[in-house]
Amino acid sequence: MPIRLSVFQHEKLEYYFNFYEPNENGCLDDTSISRFMERVLAFTRWSEDDVRTIHCREIHDAFFEVLFENTWEGGGKLHQVSLDDWLKMWAKLLPGCMGIGNFPVWLRLLPKTLFQMIDRNNDEVVGVNELAIFYTDMVHIPEALAETRASLAYDQMTDYGRYPLNLSSYEMIFSNFLIGRTPFGPGRHIFGCFEHNVKSFKLIQTAEDEEEGEEVEKKAPEGRVLLRRPSKERLPSGNSPFGMASRR
Repeated sequence: MPIRLSVFQHEKLEYYFNFYEPNENGCLDDTSISRFMERVLAFTRWSEDDVRTIHCREIHDAFFEVLFENTWEGGGKLHQVSLDDWLKMWAKLLPGCMGIGNFPVWLRLLPKTLFQMIDRNNDEVVGVNELAIFYTDMVHIPEALAETRASLAYDQMTDYGRYPLNLSSYEMIFSNFLIGRTPFGPGRHIFGCFEHNVKSFKLIQTAEDEEEGEEVEKKAPEGRVLLRRPSKERLPSGNSPFGMASRR
């Protein structure tokens, strides 16, 4: 059964829709994949026979096939997807999803194509400069602003450099982008477009130096969320801090 998307989900999914650059009528159509792949090849400089190009095209062919089919079955136009059609598809797709493992196969593979685009030096780890270039060239954010947002995004995606932004982490962040209903969580930075004023809030937790049963009130600095994390010693090397995508 479809869910009611939150205002935040609506906003970020609209950014995702615009990432594919709708036509002059504001719709995605049969020409969208070709136009998108032209942008991808210009940005990445992959060749037509590069395995990454082939993979990206195949995944997006499957994605758009599902998108067109859902739109047609929902009473929309044949091979023409409006923003409203797009949002309806996600409202039907997301219920019950707790993380990337719950997504259909084609959707599980989408973040890999994005990661490969961003990872320009092909070292299997995304750096802050690579993120800024992606924001500038593929998302069309002005360069100076893209650099600022990339720095903020990288800090939150890596827990301030504590964890590498590798494919495993990026996949979980992407699932947070789709599932998360509020601006809390690193997923809002997938397309570098979210500069919400995240208000400080109070977190009640047991203080380590207090007797059991006593509570201490801690306040997060402006714009940050204080969450108790396991220490590095408790986490196996290379593990992501994000775990399952947040549904907050």
